[in-house]
Amino acid sequence: MKQTILSIASLTFFGSVALLGCKAKTAETTQTAAAPAATATATAAPAPQAAPATAATAAAAPDATFDLNSVPVSAANLGAFPYLSPLKGYETRYDSDSVGFDFDRTYVYDGKNIIPVEGKIVRRTYRPADSEKAASELMVQRNYENLIKNLGGVKVSADKIPDETLKKMGETEYNKHSGGLSVYGPVDTYVIRQKDKEVWVQVQTASDNQYKLNVTERAAMPQQAAVVGAADLKKN
Repeated sequence: MKQTILSIASLTFFGSVALLGCKAKTAETTQTAAAPAATATATAAPAPQAAPATAATAAAAPDATFDLNSVPVSAANLGAFPYLSPLKGYETRYDSDSVGFDFDRTYVYDGKNIIPVEGKIVRRTYRPADSEKAASELMVQRNYENLIKNLGGVKVSADKIPDETLKKMGETEYNKHSGGLSVYGPVDTYVIRQKDKEVWVQVQTASDNQYKLNVTERAAMPQQAAVVGAADLKKN
């Protein structure tokens, strides 16, 4: 009887040990299987790092202004300032048709931006002496295009200033130095680059057979004001 009880106790003990061993193996297998999943999850995490590249791509680069260095240097003889004559049969009829200054500012549109050019200027409005013999707008435009090209100049723009570009500066400010050019129509803008000169030319035609020709030669302002000396004080 005692032997039977001992045998049953032994079987119960070894059964418990075997059961514990199975549970331990199951837990170890579960932990081992879970480890690769965690590793895979950790490896996939860096994917969102692509965001900074998208932000950098979204940044807009500013428009570049016309590069004067791209214009060949001309050695042509320009003659006397303001260098360009009117078409045959055209004249400045009124005093206000011809304005000139030793120094002023002119705003020119380079195809992307409005840029200031300061120096010696002449602004003229030409009208046909005989309205029956007026030149077409195309003839006026083509005459100056050919002339300036032969002088080594290039056309910078033939466009109307976009409204958004004009708003950045302000129409009031632009009109102060527009030389009478209308903001509602296109302007042919040219530049002639020489070793010692930079000459900007603007041509704008109108429907009434007249046209405007503005010439600006970049130059420093002549300094004329000075301190009054003792000798000048005695004179006064």
